[in-house]
Amino acid sequence: MQPLLRMLVRLALAASHSRTAHWLRRLPRTGYQVAGGALAGVFALLTVSFTVGNVIANKEVQEYALAKPAAVGRLIRQREVAHFGDKVSNAFGIENQVAEEFADWILEASERQQLAPELLASLVVTESSFRKSVRSNVGAVGPTQIRPDYWGEFCGDPDLTDPEINVYCGAQVLSHMLERCGGDQGCALAAYNVGPNADREAAAQRYLKKIDRYLNSLEKQAAKKQTL
Repeated sequence: MQPLLRMLVRLALAASHSRTAHWLRRLPRTGYQVAGGALAGVFALLTVSFTVGNVIANKEVQEYALAKPAAVGRLIRQREVAHFGDKVSNAFGIENQVAEEFADWILEASERQQLAPELLASLVVTESSFRKSVRSNVGAVGPTQIRPDYWGEFCGDPDLTDPEINVYCGAQVLSHMLERCGGDQGCALAAYNVGPNADREAAAQRYLKKIDRYLNSLEKQAAKKQTL
């Protein structure tokens, strides 16, 4: 395409000394304008064709790499889950895979209810030792030992045998107890264990001591990580 274009340019420049130029000068003014316009149109068309052909032949000029957002949030979350799962595993002697699975649920439930994940993990180990399908003789089920007949409707799911849903529900119930107790954690945990209206002080105190023991174990694991 380029040699042809150069040839046409040379012909156009030499037109004033050629028979074509003489013929064009003898044409009426209107005919001259028409002929000149036609030549200009052909020249423009060839120029555009050359430009388009050049772009098509060099497609890389028209191709742009679209930036893909990195899944930073997901990577950070995975690190958080792995870190907390490791802490739970070491503190409570839980298998790593199980601890990490529960860590994911506990972190999510804690964020939803604005609870410390260490508190919720201590509740789970106290209630069920991280067993997914345990059931008590009074009908409490799952890792957080929630009674579906009491709390199923409150949590929006009558079937609390799914361990993940069970953890979310347990966190919701504990948050509710904290609200009822005006933010007093000891009062909320006692109410969670024996009921908000039960008069079982001795049982509630034993429960609180277990929770405190597990919380201390998690704190010790955190302290070890900081010294390493």
